Amino acid sequence: MDREDGHDPGGDHDHGGDHGHADGESISRLLRAWRARVDARTVPELRGVSPRPGRRLSQRHVARLTGVSEGWYRALEAGRRHDFSEGFLLRVARALRLSEAETLTLFLAVSGRRPPETGRTPAAPPAPGLPAGVRTLLERQVGCPAYLSDGAWNIVAANALMGAWFPWVLRPRPNLMRWALLHPEAREQMLDWDDSCARVYLAMLRVAANSDPGNAELRALVAEILDADADCRRIWAEEHDVVEHRDGHVFRLCLPYHDHREIRVTSHVLLPIQRQDLRFVLITPVDED
Repeated sequence: MDREDGHDPGGDHDHGGDHGHADGESISRLLRAWRARVDARTVPELRGVSPRPGRRLSQRHVARLTGVSEGWYRALEAGRRHDFSEGFLLRVARALRLSEAETLTLFLAVSGRRPPETGRTPAAPPAPGLPAGVRTLLERQVGCPAYLSDGAWNIVAANALMGAWFPWVLRPRPNLMRWALLHPEAREQMLDWDDSCARVYLAMLRVAANSDPGNAELRALVAEILDADADCRRIWAEEHDVVEHRDGHVFRLCLPYHDHREIRVTSHVLLPIQRQDLRFVLITPVDED
């Protein structure tokens, strides 16, 4: 239950409890950043409150908006483990005006479950091997590049056109995040690399890291990328965006396959019903009409 009488004396009301963590995926850091975006003067429920709120939305304000004690909300923002209910987390999401991806990140980081509004059923445990039907569907995509990746963005399989557009998928143990964020050729081939590639992919890693904190492979991948690249470290520390997937994202490429002519493409992310632990991704050119 959400305790109404939880009092936390002596704490700093606007500082989380994870001072030792300056990383961009910490839920404490994200909650503070999300709260800082909201102008308390624009919140109808705070009108008439004494003292009159200024621009800064405080922890006390969020506690009032969500119907809990200030100490209870402070425990959430400090990253302390409690039995936070779905109702409370939904009220926090509304109070902080979180997007769908941000609400998802909050739920996964705090409770390990998805928010109830998504209406999605949990993925079935992965079946061993790659189903023949899924592989056949992938190989029959002859008009656009397509690939399958797992939860850590390892490329499980790719069709012929994907290998022609992006030869790196044919190398041993290809991984989308390592190539896109660490390989020099990615900065040449992914135009607007900083904004269209790095920020988006790091935001996706942030969701994944919160959704499965015990996944050693994911944690090692994040650590490897941040250790290896100063630009990624800067973006990770400065940004707090979260993105669940890249479905529908339009980006620009400059590939040897197209004689280095700029093309605009969009990605489509599907989940195979037989292997919902995998992503089925297709890349299609954007109609230039």
